[in-house]
Amino acid sequence: MLSWTVILTGIFMAYAVGSLAGGHFLSKILYNADVRQVGSGNAGTMNVLRNLGIAAGIMTFIWDTAKGFLVVTLGLKGGGAELGVLMALAAVAGHNWPLYWRFQGGKGLATSLGVALAVYPAAVPPGAALMGLLTFLTRNTDLATLLTFSALPIYFWWREGPGCYLAFGLGLAAIMLLRHGPLVISLFYNLKERR
Repeated sequence: MLSWTVILTGIFMAYAVGSLAGGHFLSKILYNADVRQVGSGNAGTMNVLRNLGIAAGIMTFIWDTAKGFLVVTLGLKGGGAELGVLMALAAVAGHNWPLYWRFQGGKGLATSLGVALAVYPAAVPPGAALMGLLTFLTRNTDLATLLTFSALPIYFWWREGPGCYLAFGLGLAAIMLLRHGPLVISLFYNLKERR
């Protein structure tokens, strides 16, 4: 059994690495700009892509995916699935609410992809397919994200039953609900106001 020191160190390290938003660094390095001051104001791939171009968007996506994958792989090797799952959730939370940038980060999709590839790669193809389908049907990535991640606990329950992978699915769903839920509520409120 891992000591609390190892667990807390792993969580802190994953949060710190997750907080290193690729969009923020790349916009500063390549364009001497703060991506949080343009477009949607978040430091994620889509805002970078829309406002700074394809190359910057691709680099941001790779950065944010890689940081999630690498930090969780380290956790899995050092402490097994349980530590890997805790570090995965901390990395996504760090990306979404980075301490360094006054909790103004991205929306967590690329980092979630990275941690999922490390923790449970078999979940990625069906998750990506569902996300693509829901984005096509709803024309709203926030709603599609929320619905896709809400399905993760069901997927993990079906594949693995109770345990750390179910906790991983529940944790990611909760993080995405906190990050995307207000945006979806705002969308529905605006639609209702137009009627």
